[in-house]
Amino acid sequence: MMRSLLILSLLGLSLPSPLLAGSEVAPLRRIAIQSGGRIKPLDTFARETARRVTGAKPFGFESVQRLEPTEWVLSMVASPDRWRGEPIVKVTHAGLRGAAGLPADKDHYSFEELVSHQGFMGAVEEVHGKLRADEELDPVESELANLYDTLSVMNGIMSGEALRIIPHPGDPKATWYSIADLNDPQVPQAQRIRALVSALVTAYDAGDLPAVQTASAGLASRLANVAPEIYPPEKDLAREVHYNRAKPFRTAWLLYLLGFLALIASFPLASKGFARAGMALVVGGFLMNGYGMLLRILISGRPPVTNMYETVIFVAWGGVLFALIFELVYKARYFAATAAGLATLCLILADNVPILDGAIAPLVPVLRDNMWLTIHVLTITLGYAAFTLAMGLGHVNLGLYFFAPGKAGLLKSLSLFLYRALQVGTLFLAVGTLLGGVWASYSWGRFWGWDPKETWALIALLGYLAILHGRFVGWIRDFGLAVGSILGYLLVLMAWYGVNFVLGTGLHSYGFGSGGYTYIGGFVAFEAAVIVAALLRRRAELHKQLSPEPAR
Repeated sequence: MMRSLLILSLLGLSLPSPLLAGSEVAPLRRIAIQSGGRIKPLDTFARETARRVTGAKPFGFESVQRLEPTEWVLSMVASPDRWRGEPIVKVTHAGLRGAAGLPADKDHYSFEELVSHQGFMGAVEEVHGKLRADEELDPVESELANLYDTLSVMNGIMSGEALRIIPHPGDPKATWYSIADLNDPQVPQAQRIRALVSALVTAYDAGDLPAVQTASAGLASRLANVAPEIYPPEKDLAREVHYNRAKPFRTAWLLYLLGFLALIASFPLASKGFARAGMALVVGGFLMNGYGMLLRILISGRPPVTNMYETVIFVAWGGVLFALIFELVYKARYFAATAAGLATLCLILADNVPILDGAIAPLVPVLRDNMWLTIHVLTITLGYAAFTLAMGLGHVNLGLYFFAPGKAGLLKSLSLFLYRALQVGTLFLAVGTLLGGVWASYSWGRFWGWDPKETWALIALLGYLAILHGRFVGWIRDFGLAVGSILGYLLVLMAWYGVNFVLGTGLHSYGFGSGGYTYIGGFVAFEAAVIVAALLRRRAELHKQLSPEPAR
């Protein structure tokens, strides 16, 4: 009876929610919650859940539902009936909709619509049967399992069971208590916490914003005092909330974009003002990019290169780092312009592509040795950054072959720049691959085992060594070097993305995922078209040079 009364008091009335200003919900954002294997602010939990449910970043979620993520979680607790019927669950996977018998003409469904759909629930039961039998799931079945887990999280929020915000005194490894556990006498200070939660929900339903702020602050303070030796410090929670709200990588790509445009404009205008402004903006983007990575390091306690999202933002930063170093030597602006354009693309992709999940998750055991993680993965990723810069310079070179073949001096200079970038990338990839063998010996007891990740890293390294050797002995020249920089990058793409998201086999299973095939397929098709077009253009140019001039 007490449990039912508590849940009813927490769930409140199924009425439209008032909108809160930032200050009223600010204390609520900094409440710690145990979720996803770590302790994080409620703000982070709300943002991750909002993206998971709606398929959009939190800012996209706000524009649709007009609710800030933390308020959305509070609204789900206060008005569960309303949110069970809201069509906010995004299901874009056509194969999933077909397997579950869901309507093919829409991609947003309500919680109630999905859990009451016989086809969907039947398909989920088949998936769970395969999981119980320890059988491997195909991509559609994995999507079904993920969608069901998302619905479970939604249900847990609406019931309070997912909101584990009460620490277990004396045991830092124990599971925290949830709001739904507040009638359990073992929960410390349950009566006071229950009163504060009820006051918060009541004030929210009434639209009493000062009371919401007071109840939020009181609840945050009370929870922090339940087990001060376990509860994370206020500064750590505030830092992560600041990271979530500051969106440093979005600011960085805006600065990179403006810098790229200014530098591009500086060439035809021969403007020192545009050149200086462009360089200043690129440096500003570089610093903001680094600031975002520093925040992730302080929050997670590890280098920011443990998943695909982090490597993409690190490659953006590393590419600009190498470009700025080259600019100090050559002062050409081509490095900075190319790197700024590529960094803009990388950070936009990181901010919007669904497979690039920016959530900070706990590390698997093999990655918990920070020394080897730092040395090996950072070295490899810096190699990827240099190759990304080289790929961009290769496109610039081919662009000149297309549109300005007469600028032989500029082509020669850009080919030298490209050669230097390839040398740097090959050096880092070689060292990183050797260090990976040392780490493999330390972690798995063997230096080399022809694991797919190891094999493709070696293939990429050998590919670039062949390109550099061919350039050194004269087998390929400036045009061949530009084409080689693009072909070599496709090998990097296979080692970086393909092994984890396409092959999905090997000891590097901690990096596996699925999706993104359309993006990668489109990129590969575009690069193939660029190479074919460049070869045809080059062939036509050579034919024109070799053809005798007509007699006059």
